[in-house]
Amino acid sequence: MALVDIVKWDASDNQYAWKFPSKELATWTQLIVSESQEAVLMHGGQMEGPFAAGRHTLSTENIPIISGLMKLPFGGKSPFTAEVWFVNKSIPLNVK
Repeated sequence: MALVDIVKWDASDNQYAWKFPSKELATWTQLIVSESQEAVLMHGGQMEGPFAAGRHTLSTENIPIISGLMKLPFGGKSPFTAEVWFVNKSIPLNVK
């Protein structure tokens, strides 16, 4: 885990949604959302967002310097997981 992570998605034309593969995002993670996207953060059982186009700083409880100690009682996994989901707004949905 780096001190500052960067989370972004280079969307393809035929993909509607995408989840960032890592669930262990450090605090101060930089979320970069393109103009044709929106993003949401699932953290602690709650949804934060939606985040519009631009750069956003996420706040999670994963502090890189002490995260190794926090993982010990949990079998090497972080108890503070966070998921970032991106939605591609450029795909038209033909829903009536």
